[in-house]
Amino acid sequence: MKDKIKMIVFVLVLGSILTTSLVAVDALTNPYIAANQRKKLQSGILEAAGIKFTDANIEEVFSKQVQPRDFPQSLGQPGRKYYVTSAGDVIFEYRGSGFQDEIYGTIALKADMETIKGISIVSQKETPGLGGRIGEPAFLGQFGNKKVVPELRIAGEGKASGDNEVNGMSGATMSCNAFQDLLNSELKKYIPAIKEAIKK
Repeated sequence: MKDKIKMIVFVLVLGSILTTSLVAVDALTNPYIAANQRKKLQSGILEAAGIKFTDANIEEVFSKQVQPRDFPQSLGQPGRKYYVTSAGDVIFEYRGSGFQDEIYGTIALKADMETIKGISIVSQKETPGLGGRIGEPAFLGQFGNKKVVPELRIAGEGKASGDNEVNGMSGATMSCNAFQDLLNSELKKYIPAIKEAIKK
């Protein structure tokens, strides 16, 4: 009986120590995780807007070049922000399903709200070497100056011809299709919301 009590006490004490340790580690690491996530978002916004920065000056450049703005609560976007650069470009975050997993990034539009300034992907888990190539600069670089009306199209490799089309990549068709659908869905949702927010 005494051995059982000792075992229970030991387990309780060990559990308390481990729980306290985990809480302490969580408290210590959370600020670093939050800072890292903030820098990833800032990096994505600056990349999409074509604003040059380094790891050392990213926060300074962001604070000077980009102004975060809240969507009015009446637009049903609680906690969501969009961003306006000193050049008048408008940026918002997009997030949704890719072919394999979630794709998260930013898209910058010129002041006409119809022309893409640039696109970045902050995170994605598409198949490396195949769908994952949607994150490559050569692919994303095609989106600059493309129109989003009537909608954006990712055509077959080497088949883009319209001012709203970019070239897809062989071996990444499903990821390109999912990316196209995600971008068009987010553009249709956020462009009217941003236009309405700017008026207010």
